[in-house]
Amino acid sequence: MKEQEPRIENKIYLAGPWNIHANFWKTEIKKGGLNYYDPEIDSNQASSDTLFPDDLKAIRKASKMVVFPSNIPAEAAWFEMGYFYATHAKDNEKLDSLIVIWKEDREPKWAVKFLKMAGHIVGSVEDAIKLLNVSK
Repeated sequence: MKEQEPRIENKIYLAGPWNIHANFWKTEIKKGGLNYYDPEIDSNQASSDTLFPDDLKAIRKASKMVVFPSNIPAEAAWFEMGYFYATHAKDNEKLDSLIVIWKEDREPKWAVKFLKMAGHIVGSVEDAIKLLNVSK
């Protein structure tokens, strides 16, 4: 019997470092009680042949995205955010469905100006939760 594919439509995609590497940010944000897609848990992490297609499909079908680059290299998170923007934005619009958690000590500061053109910038996981709850 073929295993049924998990339902991923209308979930909030969490882009950023694994939970254990960033003060358990995903655990905190999930306390908001909304429907999340966490690639760390919800995609097949056996290899890039499985996780990459799962994640791209989840990004295309996501209703919102929260990006947390933390203070570590975040190439995958930026790729995920760019793909979300490319598949959800029309005519260079700012997306209400895109939230980036940019901590005050994150560098480079000049990047914030560009991120604000794409979506909302907040300073903490708590602020992201508030914004998600307002836009339910």
